[in-house]
Amino acid sequence: MRKKLSLFLAMVFMLFFSSWAWATKVYLLKTQVKVEPISEAKLVELWVPLPLEDEFQKVESIEVKAPKNYDVTTESEYGNRFLHLTWEGALPEGAEVQIVAKVRREEVSPRPWEKDIPLRLLLPDQLVPVDTFKSMAKQIAGDKKDDLAKLKAIYDYVVTNMKYQKTGTGWGRGDAIWACNNRRGNCTDFHSLFMGLARAEGIPALFQMGLPVPPKGGVIKGYHCWLLTFPDHQLYGIDASEAAKHPEKRSYFFGHLCDGRIVLTQGRDILLAPAQHGPRLNFIYKAYLEVDLKPTPKKVHTTYEVKVLE
Repeated sequence: MRKKLSLFLAMVFMLFFSSWAWATKVYLLKTQVKVEPISEAKLVELWVPLPLEDEFQKVESIEVKAPKNYDVTTESEYGNRFLHLTWEGALPEGAEVQIVAKVRREEVSPRPWEKDIPLRLLLPDQLVPVDTFKSMAKQIAGDKKDDLAKLKAIYDYVVTNMKYQKTGTGWGRGDAIWACNNRRGNCTDFHSLFMGLARAEGIPALFQMGLPVPPKGGVIKGYHCWLLTFPDHQLYGIDASEAAKHPEKRSYFFGHLCDGRIVLTQGRDILLAPAQHGPRLNFIYKAYLEVDLKPTPKKVHTTYEVKVLE
């Protein structure tokens, strides 16, 4: 009997840890930043986002190749990290920066959340108001009492009524009111509307911006974003746009986030470190450049390539 029990426990132990390993991926992320030649300038500043570290993602190593000394900085509002470089004078030959990071990514699944939840996650962003959505959110939530049931109602509303469609103009900015009126857009539009509704019902929601990882790796085209939400002191990952694109995964993406993603930054209305001289950034997933204190996006180019290690 003892031998059978020991064998059973061993099988359970192996099954548990094999499933845990299955839900974790290790990536080698290569970031290539090219700054075009700048013939006239007194000051050039470059910020490059570094992969974020949180409960579900760890940076195991990082290597930087840069033409000059740099600083690694962290902004205080959301904890985003940046590589920061400055040049005094022009850059007649341009500049290149390469970052190679080994990132371990874990699947997000529902769990209790005992840590403090920042008040900021209930407050509005420039393109995500809260008061505007209070009446609508109350109507969607109906007579539901607990936050989790309200969150599920908001999820069902957004996934059912929004269409993943990147046509025309206005989409891609994460303008919650635009998304509400037009009922289409990409991931930023889906999750901005979701944030506005959730916060209006008193449910904290955190916007995360990152990269979708192809199953076999390779060059990454575009970005992807999602949410971490905190109903009733629990954590639920939300990917409403993927649920709309893949109806068969609709139940999964309420609570779960697959490990085929790398988070770079979180939050909206981002203030860099050190602070940029231009306006706060709606969100950031690639290098940001200022020349003589002015945003100069056309002079900088960012490419990402990923290799799946485990």
